[in-house]
Formats: sequence, structure tokens, C-alpha cells
Amino acid sequence: MTSARKMLRRGRARTSAAALAAAAGILSVMLGIGGSASAEPAGSTHAAATSITFVDTAGGANFQQFFKEIIPQAEKDLGITINYLPSSAPELLQRLQGGQANQDVVLLKPDGLTSLTNAGVPLVYLQARRPKIPNLHLVADADIKSVLGIPTHGVAVPFWRDQFGIIYDKAKIKNPPKSWQDFYNRRNEWAGHIGIIRPDATSGGGRIMLRDFLLGIGLDEKPPFSQIQSSSEWTQDLQKLRTFASAFYKPAAGSATDLFQQFAQGNVWITEYAIDFTLWSRDQGLLPKTVGATFFKSATYGGAAYLAVPGNISVGQKLAAFKFINWLLSLKTQTRMLTEMHEYPGISAWKKMPASAFKDIPTWTTVQAFRTPLENNDLYTWLTQNGMQLLGG
Repeated sequence: MTSARKMLRRGRARTSAAALAAAAGILSVMLGIGGSASAEPAGSTHAAATSITFVDTAGGANFQQFFKEIIPQAEKDLGITINYLPSSAPELLQRLQGGQANQDVVLLKPDGLTSLTNAGVPLVYLQARRPKIPNLHLVADADIKSVLGIPTHGVAVPFWRDQFGIIYDKAKIKNPPKSWQDFYNRRNEWAGHIGIIRPDATSGGGRIMLRDFLLGIGLDEKPPFSQIQSSSEWTQDLQKLRTFASAFYKPAAGSATDLFQQFAQGNVWITEYAIDFTLWSRDQGLLPKTVGATFFKSATYGGAAYLAVPGNISVGQKLAAFKFINWLLSLKTQTRMLTEMHEYPGISAWKKMPASAFKDIPTWTTVQAFRTPLENNDLYTWLTQNGMQLLGG
């Protein structure tokens, strides 16, 4: 059975069929299939629009509040009105395919970006707009060319990079586990106090936790899921998962809010979940102040959110959109995201970030080595559909 570390190294060298499909979709956008992706004519003298709409399909309650706090300053600095619109990727796709206007800057999770490009929605080639978005120089070239290993050819730029981790109450647990195998071996120390969100819940936290556990004890998710299911390792790993789940707190939480209440009531002491939302919620008084995060140097989910500009808006709207993206990628805004939201920024100016920001989370140099994006959607779907049975009901 392939180790988690070998899996991580090998995973970076491979491209799945889904990734190739996404790349093909993005390439078709760049080549103009389904619409032009040009930003503005050469030598354009158009003035930037005075109002744009920012559609957020990636942020939860924490980032919705964050954007509402920072957008007034962006409007003041840029001299434009920014209409903030929380939405979802399917709703955004429907509006863009329907030709609706007022979708000027969009924030997307990787699957949302893939859905747009596979549908032939034209997006602006941002990598060529460095003169209009000078803060792109703060973003590593590799992060503009691909989304978690899927080639984008420069039509999207990372705004943040989210990370799951082990969330635990330091008042209850003085010596947290060091790996998924260690967590499994020591499960009886915290029997009845290991939390999880239902794998079939709207939140993906529970099924991600199951997936990370399986990868952490050695499952290789690279082969087709049918091949994984036919292996003896799969049967053994599922039995380990059932044994591990026997130590979980019951009932499983229906949402992150329920999970946090279980922490606040002292019923749950440890789990895996998104560190940004958890630590932000702690700062808001929704979790005990003793809640912190630790990380396994093995399989742990890491995602991202990307900024893009639809290609079918006017030249003036594009110019205003570039101004806003440049503001979002500024060192000031990205540092606020790190220090206030516990979220890794999209830019790579780590030496300019305050050291105090890494009090609760490891440095990016540390964490990037064990980030594992979702690479087997069939496995993920199976865990969504069968996870509650694995948990015993």
C-alpha cells in the first residue's frame, strides 16, 4: 500500500482525466470558443466603469462578513461602487450562460472554476493584464497557471488558500495526535469526544475527514475508484475506519454550527475541520478560547478560492474589475486576510507577513508540503453516500 508521503509526491506529477477535461475547457475559452476572452483592444482609451458587481461563490459566513467590512474601504480607495453579491457556482453559471450582465469579478472554488470553463464561459486572460493588475507580481507564476494542479493558462488568480487541520480543545487535550495513524492508535483516549459532521451534510467537512483518514493510513486515491474498491487494502482500510468511528461522539453534527456547539458544551474535544472558519468562529466567541489547531504532516485537505473576470462584459467594466482585483491582491488586504481570518493568502510575499500571524497556524512553507486537494471525485461521492453507514447509522 502506497504511503501518504509517496502519494503526495506522485500526485503532483499526475493529471487526472477530469483535470485534462478542465484544461481543455479553459483552453477553449482562451481560444474564443463560446465567446471572446479578450480584455480590451490594444491601445484602448476607455475609462473604467464607476460601478461593478463582485460575485462571491466561495465564502462562508466568515468571509461574507469580511467582505462587507473591507469593501467600503475599497470603494473609497478606488473611487468605484462595488456591489457585493454572495451566490453559488451553479447560480453564477446559469446567469453567465443566460447572458445576464453585472457579473464583473467572481470568486470561485476550484470546482466552480472548472464548471465555468467546461461550459465554455469566456474568462479574461488575467496573466496578460499585469500592467493593469501590477500586484500580480506578488503571486507565484505557478499559482496563476494552475488551480491545485489543473492548468488554467492564466484565467484565474488565487485570492486565498484554505486548509483543513486537526481542531482540538487545549484545555482537554494536552498532547494531541501527531498523525492519522497516531490518532487511530490513541482513539480510546478521546472515545466519545471525537467530533465529525455528518458525511451527507451540506458541509463537506465530514466526508473530507473520512477521506483524509483513509489517505492518512495509506490509501492511494489515484487509481480509478472501481480499482480501489476491488483491492484488499480497501476492505482493510474501511474496517479501520469503522473501528475509528466507534470512538466518535454521537450523534454526528449536522453542520459546522452544531459541531461548534458540541465543542462549547464540552461533548467534543477534537475533530478535523477548516482552520480558517474554526479559528475565526473562536475569535467571535462561538467556540471556547482554548480551541486551537494542529496539523499532520500527511494527507490533509487543502483548497483555494480564485478570482476571475467574465470575458463578455464591457471594456469599462473589465478595467474597473482589474482595479478591484489589484486592490484585493495588495499586501495590505492579503495581510488582513491572514491576521484576521487565519487564511493563507493568494500572494507569496511571506517575508512581508507578520510572524505573529502564524501563532495558531504553521507557516506556508510547512503546510504546503502536505496539502492534498481532492483528486478522486468518485471516492468523495461514495463517502458522501455511504459515510453515515460507516459511522454506524
